[in-house]
Amino acid sequence: MSLAQVYPSTGTAWVLLGSWQDTVSSGGVITAEQLKLWESQHADVVFGSMQDREMNQKMNAMGYMYAHKFDCRPGLQEAWLSQQAYLSGLDLEEAYLHFAEDTKLLLDNPSSGLDFLLAGQAYHLLLIRDGQYSTARLPIELEPTDKIVLIASSPFDGLSLKAEKLPKISRHEINEQGTVSHWQPVDVEWHQQEGGGRGYSGQLDWSGAWHSAQPRYQGRELNSGEPGLAAGLRVWMLELAWQQASRVESLAISPWLEVTESDKQLVLAIPGWDPINDKNSDGYVDRYEYASRANHQASARFRHQSRLIPAGYLWPGTCWYRVNFLDSDINRLHAQWYQQDWQRQGLSGAYNDDMAKLLGSNQFEVVSGGTISELPYAAGSQQAEYEYATQLAVFLQQVKSLTGTRWLASNISELNLWHYAPWPPIMRQVIDVWLREHYLTPAIGLGRLQRYWDNFALASQQDKSLIMASTKGGRSQHSPADLLAWQLDIETGLALYYLFNIPGQTYYHSWNQSYRYGSGQTDAANWAQPGIAKNIAYQPTAMLGVDIGIPEPTPQGTERVVFDDKESRADSAATTIGAIPLQPSGWYWLQRSGWFGDFPEQGVIARRYSNGLVLYRGVRERNDVAFFKAKPLVVSLDGYYQRVSVDGSLGPKVKTITLAGYQGVILKRTPMRQSEGK
Repeated sequence: MSLAQVYPSTGTAWVLLGSWQDTVSSGGVITAEQLKLWESQHADVVFGSMQDREMNQKMNAMGYMYAHKFDCRPGLQEAWLSQQAYLSGLDLEEAYLHFAEDTKLLLDNPSSGLDFLLAGQAYHLLLIRDGQYSTARLPIELEPTDKIVLIASSPFDGLSLKAEKLPKISRHEINEQGTVSHWQPVDVEWHQQEGGGRGYSGQLDWSGAWHSAQPRYQGRELNSGEPGLAAGLRVWMLELAWQQASRVESLAISPWLEVTESDKQLVLAIPGWDPINDKNSDGYVDRYEYASRANHQASARFRHQSRLIPAGYLWPGTCWYRVNFLDSDINRLHAQWYQQDWQRQGLSGAYNDDMAKLLGSNQFEVVSGGTISELPYAAGSQQAEYEYATQLAVFLQQVKSLTGTRWLASNISELNLWHYAPWPPIMRQVIDVWLREHYLTPAIGLGRLQRYWDNFALASQQDKSLIMASTKGGRSQHSPADLLAWQLDIETGLALYYLFNIPGQTYYHSWNQSYRYGSGQTDAANWAQPGIAKNIAYQPTAMLGVDIGIPEPTPQGTERVVFDDKESRADSAATTIGAIPLQPSGWYWLQRSGWFGDFPEQGVIARRYSNGLVLYRGVRERNDVAFFKAKPLVVSLDGYYQRVSVDGSLGPKVKTITLAGYQGVILKRTPMRQSEGK
């Protein structure tokens, strides 16, 4: 889909919209629905979704994807894949990577999402009382005929129970339809936990195969509102029945992961899986097989217990498994998930997050073990990361081939792909759009700008980019209650963006200092006036409406800015840097001082547009707070211009402009009358 852009001189974008609220706009109150409509009319593309199929179809909406992870607690995607794998006769466990040996990883930032596994939380607990289904919320007082159905997303062999009485336990058996045919009583070996009282641990008798089931019994869904179950998740279930009234305080699955402390650092222990320990090949290493196992370095009882969990920086509230891309049948289903999900939501494609966090040391810092069953390399190694990136790229190409999308995107922030050794060239080739998160900041400095040639290299290969200008490190971060500070940061951010703007290929997004996106309202920490919708506050709508035309080549007679690539250099008119193709940027120095070869200590970078001029004054270093208070600098212009303010107004015609430290401005060219040229 290709639409005319909203603003005259650049495309614009939103990132991860949502949480719409009634808000204030132009002095009046608008509803959440009106805000959503306003957003749909004030950007060309969306990284995320409008959460409205029709709105998505009218824009280029790229949904959110994370192809290299599955959630530890299955969501809609995992549930859909679970059902489709069952219908296709596939083993869903092939979708995951596994450790081949017991492994310990440094746990950098423990997340509450890990509690799902560490605490042995059930996927769902269902209370059956008088034929009615509801969620069992513990602690609970049970009546004599009550039953609790424990629903798990993976098979298990142990329970932890705190109750007044011990229950009778049965496990599900399935029929030809894959639903529950009946409940089969199962023996449990109970042991009282340390400290006595009402705490018990129970070991299930695993006689005979225990297959996953769709949670449906006698024509009814064993569900009380859990979306994953409604979406088709295949599960393992126990029915617990008490013959007399009892209080149940807690009920959990015996965990197989362990977090310990070593040298004042947390360590996550994950058991490894070796199929030679499973002598009868039933998918479970029972107590007899365990006692005589051939490989004592692999202690997992079930294969799923050995799944790779990235224990580097974990997002708050998350727990993830790493995906295996080596099974062609599973890859086919995985790609089909995106095809049907994008069609359902009216999406043009999706952007893959955290693509620099794969199998390398930034996610897996191995203390011991680390061998991966599906790869010939250990987690955390450069070889594993490179090979895995190659596999991910091949899978993403499969998604593109199936969906026909030309809007497959990746969030790479400031990462220069030509300098990032863990990524193979194929990764650059498969992605169409790059999300440059927090790429530009007010105090970015000249040194960093002169290393940002990679944006023009991406453009040269006809890729698109969202270039985010954030207020991180700007005046507003130091004076959050000062509205003028915010406005100056946003003006500077747009001026910086216009240095990189390539019509039809780049999109502008303005944001605050955080990584929390959405359509919610500002507060005292992220805007001088709380209660305004963030995108209304941050996007300089009126300023964008001023037509400054399109970028032009470097004017003759000016000093071109030189880009730095370690061993290679190229000026702003060059079409290559080293052997890498470039699209010329048109940058030149309007003023510079403290000259060290091609890299000044201070200076003003300029870029001409057919109807305007953009400038940025900086020093070589970034985030030098003192430079904000530098003596104002007056620079001469090549004609008459009017400064564009954040409210869209134009200043008086001038031939000079005064710039503060770390300040960017946008100027609208004014046709010069004959008398003015004399």
